[in-house]
Amino acid sequence: MSATPATLGATAAPAPAGSPRRALWQRPILLAGLLAAAAGFFVPGLIDTPYTLSLLINGVVLGIAAVGIGFLMHQCGFVMFGVAAFIGLPAYLVGIGSAQLGLGLTSAVVFALVGSTAFAALVGALVVRARPLPFAMLTLALAQMLKQVSMLQVMRPITGGDDGLTMSFDGTFLGLTQSALGKAPSFWPLAWAALCLVILIAWVAAHSRFGQVLRATQANEERMRFSGFDTYWPRLAAFTLSSFLVSVSGVLIALNSAYASPELLDFATGGHALTAMIVGGGATALGPLLGAMLYTWGQSAFGATGYLELLTGIAVVVMISAFPKGAMGFVLQIGHRLTGRKGP
Repeated sequence: MSATPATLGATAAPAPAGSPRRALWQRPILLAGLLAAAAGFFVPGLIDTPYTLSLLINGVVLGIAAVGIGFLMHQCGFVMFGVAAFIGLPAYLVGIGSAQLGLGLTSAVVFALVGSTAFAALVGALVVRARPLPFAMLTLALAQMLKQVSMLQVMRPITGGDDGLTMSFDGTFLGLTQSALGKAPSFWPLAWAALCLVILIAWVAAHSRFGQVLRATQANEERMRFSGFDTYWPRLAAFTLSSFLVSVSGVLIALNSAYASPELLDFATGGHALTAMIVGGGATALGPLLGAMLYTWGQSAFGATGYLELLTGIAVVVMISAFPKGAMGFVLQIGHRLTGRKGP
């Protein structure tokens, strides 16, 4: 018997508010998340070493990008190889908005996010029609195209060409001047607040009816269409939302470093976020963040040995082999065993 829209909604409906699952599991997690989000703002007071705090900021910024691509992969089954396009583009747009358009810092940030999201919607209108593998390659080609455009001689007055774009900001962003944004202790609250907001958006979207439709479409698109669901627009919305979340990391990079370079549009930049998401696990909103923190710490530790690529490759292979569902999947499995709750 074919599922109807009403039947699909009924079978996917959440448990009643008074059910044991919601009362004993979901609410404690929500409370723990709120406490962790609040506690995160006190991190600068607990860390005396600027390098360690800068390392954590790098992990947070990488985690934001990883959350964005993890959302798209888990909800739609699409892997965005060209994630660097939505890291480098908003970073450049912050500088272009400030230098070329004469916008204040806050207006430049809004311009960058809106411009990058609009570009994602335009590109997504074409690429979300493709199957997962062609989709991955199309997004990769997009990122490489943007990199080459940024390096063209004719674009040098706007993008700085091979030398990159050095930025000088006018005004403040949320009360922070350019000097304050470049310092780890004063930049941390902004980065942490952005991370919490990105995770909240991804979590709410995944647990809404919108997320249910996306996952059902991923499982059986033909059946969803037969049941009367439009599968194109939800996927386009998911791609646009994912790109917006990734763009937040690009804006933070621009604000913190006051610089954008073609390397931000390179596959390696997106590869860091993609690897972090796989290491942490993309099935939950917190998995990519955990993966980003582990990956950032590993890059720092392995870099000190002089065998960065070798040790990183070995570590990634071991992590993926030992924890197929990612580090967060392993953590949740341990939690399920300790609480006696069966995993999904």
